[in-house]
Amino acid sequence: MFTQYYPKAIIFDLDGTLVDSVPDLCQGLNAALAEMCSNEQTQLQQVSDEQVRLWVGNGSVKLIQRAIQHLGIVPDRLESLHQYFLKHYQNYLCDRSYLYPGVAALLEQCQQLALPMALVTNKPIAFVPSLLDKLGIAHYFKISLGGDSLNEKKPSPMPLLHAANYLNVNPKSCLMVGDSAADRAAAQQANMPCVLLQQGYNQGQDLSKLNPEWLLPDIQCLLNTLVRPL
Repeated sequence: MFTQYYPKAIIFDLDGTLVDSVPDLCQGLNAALAEMCSNEQTQLQQVSDEQVRLWVGNGSVKLIQRAIQHLGIVPDRLESLHQYFLKHYQNYLCDRSYLYPGVAALLEQCQQLALPMALVTNKPIAFVPSLLDKLGIAHYFKISLGGDSLNEKKPSPMPLLHAANYLNVNPKSCLMVGDSAADRAAAQQANMPCVLLQQGYNQGQDLSKLNPEWLLPDIQCLLNTLVRPL
Protein backbone atom coordinates (compact mmCIF):
# COMPACT_ATOMS: atom_id res chain seq x y z
CA MET A 1 0.00 0.00 0.00
CA PHE A 2 2.70 2.48 1.01
CA THR A 3 5.35 1.42 -1.48
CA GLN A 4 6.09 4.98 -2.63
CA TYR A 5 4.37 7.02 0.07
CA TYR A 6 4.52 6.80 3.83
CA PRO A 7 2.75 9.47 5.89
CA LYS A 8 4.44 11.84 8.31
CA ALA A 9 1.15 12.48 10.12
CA ILE A 10 -2.36 11.02 10.11
CA ILE A 11 -5.67 12.86 10.35
CA PHE A 12 -8.62 10.71 11.37
CA ASP A 13 -12.34 11.17 10.99
CA LEU A 14 -14.29 9.96 14.05
CA ASP A 15 -17.78 8.54 13.46
CA GLY A 16 -17.70 5.56 11.14
CA THR A 17 -13.91 5.60 11.07
CA LEU A 18 -12.75 5.09 14.64
CA VAL A 19 -16.04 4.57 16.45
CA ASP A 20 -19.45 3.14 15.68
CA SER A 21 -21.59 5.81 17.31
CA VAL A 22 -24.87 5.02 15.56
CA PRO A 23 -26.49 3.20 18.52
CA ASP A 24 -26.17 6.29 20.71
CA LEU A 25 -27.07 8.73 17.94
CA CYS A 26 -30.21 6.67 17.41
CA GLN A 27 -31.07 6.74 21.12
CA GLY A 28 -30.59 10.51 21.21
CA LEU A 29 -32.71 11.03 18.11
CA ASN A 30 -35.53 8.83 19.38
CA ALA A 31 -35.53 10.65 22.72
CA ALA A 32 -35.69 13.96 20.84
CA LEU A 33 -38.60 12.73 18.73
CA ALA A 34 -40.40 11.54 21.86
CA GLU A 35 -39.99 14.93 23.56
CA MET A 36 -41.18 16.81 20.49
CA CYS A 37 -44.24 14.57 20.23
CA SER A 38 -45.00 15.04 23.93
CA ASN A 39 -44.68 18.82 23.78
CA GLU A 40 -46.65 19.19 20.57
CA GLN A 41 -49.13 16.34 21.17
CA THR A 42 -48.30 14.63 17.90
CA GLN A 43 -47.36 11.09 16.97
CA LEU A 44 -44.20 10.05 15.15
CA GLN A 45 -42.57 6.70 14.59
CA GLN A 46 -39.23 5.91 16.18
CA VAL A 47 -36.22 5.33 13.96
CA SER A 48 -33.84 2.37 13.80
CA ASP A 49 -30.07 2.01 13.94
CA GLU A 50 -30.13 0.93 10.30
CA GLN A 51 -31.92 4.11 9.24
CA VAL A 52 -29.65 6.38 11.26
CA ARG A 53 -26.61 4.62 9.79
CA LEU A 54 -27.63 6.01 6.38
CA TRP A 55 -28.16 9.55 7.69
CA VAL A 56 -24.89 10.12 9.58
CA GLY A 57 -21.79 11.73 8.17
CA ASN A 58 -22.25 15.47 7.61
CA GLY A 59 -22.86 16.83 11.08
CA SER A 60 -25.83 16.89 13.45
CA VAL A 61 -27.95 19.34 11.44
CA LYS A 62 -27.73 17.15 8.35
CA LEU A 63 -28.66 14.11 10.45
CA ILE A 64 -31.82 15.87 11.61
CA GLN A 65 -32.59 17.09 8.09
CA ARG A 66 -32.46 13.55 6.77
CA ALA A 67 -34.59 12.31 9.64
CA ILE A 68 -37.38 14.86 9.14
CA GLN A 69 -37.40 14.19 5.41
CA HIS A 70 -37.85 10.48 6.09
CA LEU A 71 -40.51 11.01 8.77
CA GLY A 72 -42.43 13.66 6.83
CA ILE A 73 -41.94 16.38 9.44
CA VAL A 74 -42.37 19.92 8.14
CA PRO A 75 -38.99 21.61 7.60
CA ASP A 76 -39.72 24.45 10.03
CA ARG A 77 -39.44 21.94 12.90
CA LEU A 78 -35.77 21.36 12.09
CA GLU A 79 -34.35 23.77 14.66
CA SER A 80 -36.59 22.51 17.46
CA LEU A 81 -35.81 18.86 16.79
CA HIS A 82 -32.11 19.64 16.48
CA GLN A 83 -32.08 21.32 19.89
CA TYR A 84 -33.93 18.38 21.43
CA PHE A 85 -31.41 16.04 19.85
CA LEU A 86 -28.38 17.94 21.16
CA LYS A 87 -29.86 17.84 24.67
CA HIS A 88 -30.62 14.12 24.66
CA TYR A 89 -27.56 12.91 22.78
CA GLN A 90 -25.39 14.24 25.62
CA ASN A 91 -27.07 11.67 27.89
CA TYR A 92 -26.29 8.76 25.57
CA LEU A 93 -22.89 9.93 24.31
CA CYS A 94 -20.98 6.74 25.07
CA ASP A 95 -23.69 4.38 26.24
CA ARG A 96 -23.43 1.87 23.37
CA SER A 97 -20.80 3.45 21.13
CA TYR A 98 -17.63 1.42 20.69
CA LEU A 99 -14.27 1.50 18.92
CA TYR A 100 -14.02 -0.57 15.77
CA PRO A 101 -11.75 -3.62 16.06
CA GLY A 102 -8.15 -2.62 15.55
CA VAL A 103 -8.55 1.07 16.43
CA ALA A 104 -6.84 0.98 19.82
CA ALA A 105 -3.94 -1.04 18.40
CA LEU A 106 -3.66 1.27 15.39
CA LEU A 107 -3.49 4.44 17.47
CA GLU A 108 -0.92 2.88 19.76
CA GLN A 109 1.12 1.75 16.78
CA CYS A 110 1.04 5.24 15.24
CA GLN A 111 2.24 6.67 18.53
CA GLN A 112 5.09 4.17 18.67
CA LEU A 113 6.02 5.08 15.11
CA ALA A 114 6.12 8.75 16.17
CA LEU A 115 3.35 9.63 13.70
CA PRO A 116 1.54 12.71 15.03
CA MET A 117 -2.23 12.36 14.91
CA ALA A 118 -5.15 14.76 14.62
CA LEU A 119 -8.90 14.24 14.75
CA VAL A 120 -11.22 16.08 12.35
CA THR A 121 -14.92 15.32 12.69
CA ASN A 122 -18.16 17.04 11.72
CA LYS A 123 -19.62 16.17 15.14
CA PRO A 124 -20.19 19.31 17.28
CA ILE A 125 -17.03 19.89 19.29
CA ALA A 126 -18.99 19.99 22.56
CA PHE A 127 -19.39 16.22 22.35
CA VAL A 128 -15.90 15.31 21.21
CA PRO A 129 -13.69 15.56 24.35
CA SER A 130 -16.07 13.55 26.54
CA LEU A 131 -16.52 10.86 23.90
CA LEU A 132 -12.77 10.52 23.33
CA ASP A 133 -12.16 10.36 27.09
CA LYS A 134 -14.80 7.68 27.61
CA LEU A 135 -13.37 5.65 24.73
CA GLY A 136 -9.88 6.03 26.19
CA ILE A 137 -8.27 7.56 23.09
CA ALA A 138 -8.14 11.31 23.83
CA HIS A 139 -4.42 11.29 24.60
CA TYR A 140 -3.45 10.14 21.11
CA PHE A 141 -4.49 13.34 19.32
CA LYS A 142 -2.46 16.54 19.32
CA ILE A 143 -5.52 18.46 18.10
CA SER A 144 -9.22 17.64 17.77
CA LEU A 145 -11.56 19.69 15.59
CA GLY A 146 -15.35 19.46 15.50
CA GLY A 147 -17.74 20.58 12.83
CA ASP A 148 -18.16 23.96 14.53
CA SER A 149 -14.54 24.52 15.59
CA LEU A 150 -13.78 26.63 12.51
CA ASN A 151 -15.81 28.68 10.05
CA GLU A 152 -16.08 25.68 7.70
CA LYS A 153 -16.31 21.93 8.11
CA LYS A 154 -15.73 18.98 5.79
CA PRO A 155 -16.09 18.76 2.79
CA SER A 156 -14.23 22.07 3.05
CA PRO A 157 -10.47 21.51 3.25
CA MET A 158 -10.17 24.15 5.99
CA PRO A 159 -10.12 21.80 9.01
CA LEU A 160 -7.64 19.42 7.36
CA LEU A 161 -5.33 22.28 6.44
CA HIS A 162 -5.67 23.72 9.93
CA ALA A 163 -4.77 20.37 11.49
CA ALA A 164 -1.80 19.85 9.17
CA ASN A 165 -0.51 23.31 10.00
CA TYR A 166 -0.92 22.64 13.72
CA LEU A 167 1.07 19.41 13.33
CA ASN A 168 3.66 21.34 11.32
CA VAL A 169 3.42 18.81 8.47
CA ASN A 170 2.89 19.60 4.79
CA PRO A 171 -0.63 18.48 3.73
CA LYS A 172 0.94 16.35 0.99
CA SER A 173 2.77 14.42 3.71
CA CYS A 174 -0.36 13.82 5.79
CA LEU A 175 -2.79 10.95 5.39
CA MET A 176 -6.54 11.52 5.77
CA VAL A 177 -8.44 8.47 7.01
CA GLY A 178 -12.21 8.63 6.66
CA ASP A 179 -15.32 6.87 5.47
CA SER A 180 -17.36 9.32 3.38
CA ALA A 181 -17.57 11.59 0.37
CA ALA A 182 -17.05 14.57 2.68
CA ASP A 183 -13.73 13.14 3.84
CA ARG A 184 -12.65 12.46 0.28
CA ALA A 185 -13.63 15.92 -0.98
CA ALA A 186 -11.88 17.66 1.90
CA ALA A 187 -8.71 15.65 1.32
CA GLN A 188 -8.76 16.31 -2.43
CA GLN A 189 -9.09 20.05 -1.95
CA ALA A 190 -6.34 19.99 0.69
CA ASN A 191 -4.10 18.05 -1.71
CA MET A 192 -3.86 15.33 0.91
CA PRO A 193 -3.72 11.57 0.18
CA CYS A 194 -6.80 9.75 1.49
CA VAL A 195 -7.78 6.32 2.73
CA LEU A 196 -11.50 5.58 2.66
CA LEU A 197 -12.94 2.77 4.76
CA GLN A 198 -15.96 0.81 3.61
CA GLN A 199 -16.91 -0.06 7.19
CA GLY A 200 -18.43 3.32 7.99
CA TYR A 201 -21.16 5.79 7.11
CA ASN A 202 -21.24 6.59 3.41
CA GLN A 203 -24.98 7.27 2.86
CA GLY A 204 -25.12 4.25 0.56
CA GLN A 205 -22.53 5.60 -1.87
CA ASP A 206 -20.07 3.43 -3.77
CA LEU A 207 -16.80 4.77 -2.38
CA SER A 208 -14.79 3.32 -5.25
CA LYS A 209 -16.38 5.93 -7.53
CA LEU A 210 -14.73 8.67 -5.45
CA ASN A 211 -11.31 7.40 -6.56
CA PRO A 212 -9.52 7.63 -3.21
CA GLU A 213 -5.82 6.85 -3.21
CA TRP A 214 -6.64 3.78 -1.12
CA LEU A 215 -9.93 1.99 -0.43
CA LEU A 216 -9.93 -0.53 2.43
CA PRO A 217 -12.67 -2.73 3.89
CA ASP A 218 -12.00 -1.63 7.47
CA ILE A 219 -9.52 0.03 9.76
CA GLN A 220 -7.97 -3.29 10.73
CA CYS A 221 -6.50 -3.41 7.23
CA LEU A 222 -4.82 -0.05 7.80
CA LEU A 223 -3.35 -1.34 11.04
CA ASN A 224 -1.89 -4.34 9.24
CA THR A 225 -0.31 -2.07 6.60
CA LEU A 226 1.23 0.35 9.07
CA VAL A 227 2.60 -2.44 11.22
CA ARG A 228 4.04 -4.19 8.20
CA PRO A 229 4.48 -1.55 5.46
CA LEU A 230 4.92 -3.04 2.01
